[in-house]
Order: sequence, then structure tokens, then C-alpha cells
Amino acid sequence: MTLVQKLLAKDTHPFIQFIKYGICGVSALVTHVILFRLLISQFWPHLMDPAMDAWDKAVASLFPTFLVFLVTNALVYFLNTRWVFTSGRHSPVKEFFLFTLVNTPGAFAGALGQAALIRYLNWDIMTAMVGFVVPNALINFICRKFFIFKH
Repeated sequence: MTLVQKLLAKDTHPFIQFIKYGICGVSALVTHVILFRLLISQFWPHLMDPAMDAWDKAVASLFPTFLVFLVTNALVYFLNTRWVFTSGRHSPVKEFFLFTLVNTPGAFAGALGQAALIRYLNWDIMTAMVGFVVPNALINFICRKFFIFKH
């Protein structure tokens, strides 16, 4: 089986599956960054002001992060069910609910991590947004693989 065939197959080695999962995650991250940037430039432009108080910026970043999470969660669910995992362990509605339930603690912790990086390290909002990606990806992969999907 060629590498392309392995990437296109759902039933593949866990390492290849993790690579595909990572590609889905990167797609969600890129979408998250673009949507977040668009949202704050249109509705919260003050968040890009370097003179803004770090605490105020950290707290104000939580709501747009939540809005973008709703979109990227649906996107990554769609990508994972089409390309990485096999649905069927649960009904589609329950599967999406569990997928979101598993994703929520990571997103919540990530949003708090983002706020902490802004507040305590004075990172700009766009840099701080990606500071929590690796633990989220690992936790979500394990939970999705073993609790939500068949493979």
C-alpha cells in the first residue's frame, strides 16, 4: 500500500491515523486563527491595541475564542468522521455531543491558557492563541479514538 493509499484509507496504522488527525487539527487551527482574526478586527479591534491593559485584553479574548470554537469544533468533527475515524460506536447526535464534550475541556483550558499568556507574559493576542495546541491535540486524540469513534 502506498503512502497516499494509507492516507486515504480509514483502516490504517495508528501512526498514520495520528498524522491524519494532526492534519485535521492543523486545518481547524488555521480556520480558528483566520476566523478569530476576522472577528476581532471587525467586532473587537481594541483587542489588538498593545496599550490595552493585559487583564482586560485577556478577559475580553474569551468570548471571541468561544464563538470560533463553535465553528472549528463542527469543522474538525466533520473532517475526523470523513477521514480519520469510523463512526458507528454511537448514534450521530450522541457522537457529536460526545465529541464536543471531549473537546470542551481542552478548549476551556486553552482559552484560560491564552488569557494567562496575555495577562502574565504580556504576549500579543494572536501569539497567545496557539500556546495551548499540543496538549489539546494529544488529549483529544486519545479520548476520541477510545471513547467516541470505533477506530
